[in-house]
Amino acid sequence: MNPIFSMNTLSQNYFGKISKKINIGFYGLGPSSFPYVNYQLAELGKKNLALIFPPTSLLRLGRIANACKKTDSSLTIFGYSRGAISAINLCKMLTKQKKVDFLYLIDPIAYFTNRLRIPENVIQGFICYQRNGARTPFLFGRFGKGIADYVFCGQKTKNFMIEQAFKIEPSRVVMHEDMVEYCLFRAKITLLSLLNEE
Repeated sequence: MNPIFSMNTLSQNYFGKISKKINIGFYGLGPSSFPYVNYQLAELGKKNLALIFPPTSLLRLGRIANACKKTDSSLTIFGYSRGAISAINLCKMLTKQKKVDFLYLIDPIAYFTNRLRIPENVIQGFICYQRNGARTPFLFGRFGKGIADYVFCGQKTKNFMIEQAFKIEPSRVVMHEDMVEYCLFRAKITLLSLLNEE
């Protein structure tokens, strides 16, 4: 599904369908076309497995949150890299109105912050990170290192699984750009299995 759609079209085409479960995802900064890593997440939208957005503004997140509040469907939210920050922010906007059944974070990147706090309305989640940090050395922030301290789950820590990815192949160390493929197919909880659940 094209992230350029208006929210009215969004509501009609996605939130308007009868579904027990709604999946919303955010890819990372940069293009979503082939061969960029965001392409793999954008394809989930084309396969109608999720409604996919780029890392987005608080204004647009507010519109997405309003659409979420109007549905009784269960809600899964996921994000990669900077998109993981959008996923967390969307959960925060829903705190008083709606539970998030599952939050799936892929190697989150946040600038100038010590911890990412998981809102109390998130029931369970999965966080997968790699040891090397982002490829771009001149950016400041926490790039996939020390995620156990970096992501704070409050009282719900027991409902979160944390996995560190080391190798995508026997001889190749996982980098930030490998994490989408790793989480789609190889992680302890794969994103595809989560999105395909009824």
